[in-house]
Amino acid sequence: MSGIAMSKPVRGGWRYYRNLLVFTLIMILVVFNLVIPIYDAITSMHPTRYPIGSVSPADLGLDYKDVTLKTEDGLTLYGWYVPSKNGAAIILVHAFNGNRTSMLYHAALLAQHGYGALLYDTRCQGESEGDLYAMGWDADQDTLAALDYLHTRPEVDPKRIGALGLSAGARIVLYAAANTDRIKAVVAEGAGYPTFEDWLYAVERDHLVWAPSMWVTFTTVKIASGIWNPTPMREAVAQITGRPIYLIAAGRDKLWNQEYFEAAGKPKTFWARDEAGHIDALFVHHDEYEQRVIGFLDQALKK
Repeated sequence: MSGIAMSKPVRGGWRYYRNLLVFTLIMILVVFNLVIPIYDAITSMHPTRYPIGSVSPADLGLDYKDVTLKTEDGLTLYGWYVPSKNGAAIILVHAFNGNRTSMLYHAALLAQHGYGALLYDTRCQGESEGDLYAMGWDADQDTLAALDYLHTRPEVDPKRIGALGLSAGARIVLYAAANTDRIKAVVAEGAGYPTFEDWLYAVERDHLVWAPSMWVTFTTVKIASGIWNPTPMREAVAQITGRPIYLIAAGRDKLWNQEYFEAAGKPKTFWARDEAGHIDALFVHHDEYEQRVIGFLDQALKK
């Protein structure tokens, strides 16, 4: 049959679709285990700076003064100090992507019971200096700078200084208390996992599929910050000896905080809330929070 070109059957067509499928699967793995984790690391190292605006402790009827803190690594931090009336004072550390205004209601509760309160913007956040936030691994220097300031206050007994932190702030105050015995009591609400080792220790088995991406995220922060051996939180908590610790957790946070509680020395207290709110204990259980936390501080920092 002249004039009619007969097309030859395409051979190996199934190989094309097989290779396409393999390539697609590889790209999915790369995206989920490399691209997204690196992006998460970058965003975690550069928190959003929220302005303080016109908000101040005066809005809650509190007397206060503006303070400037200087960290050991040369950063300038900005905060507020509500003077103590009972000789004791508490350092308040806010969560990631926040500033000191988020601790105003905690400061008001403390002031109601006579405690001094020092609120400051953590490095890289609010008005404080800093260009790179490394999971809070070095932010305990901020808390130590706040501690130094309180030691200059004539109305504060140096033996009656505690710290209270939320989320990332909870991890920071625990790190700080592990590095100095000048912090006499710690309240840590919603402390999550600051290292890959902490995450791996308590994660549910069905979430282990995320282990490669979590490892990439933490490793990226190590490379960018130059902090190669951050202390796992379990080890840090174990170093806080002879001083009372109060851990508060809800939802999945309870997994890690239960591990921290078991690693901590005595005296220690754990309030495992049934609600899934991350760091909202003061607002969801105001009266119980007041009874528990103020009672804890009264006992720990009694005159």
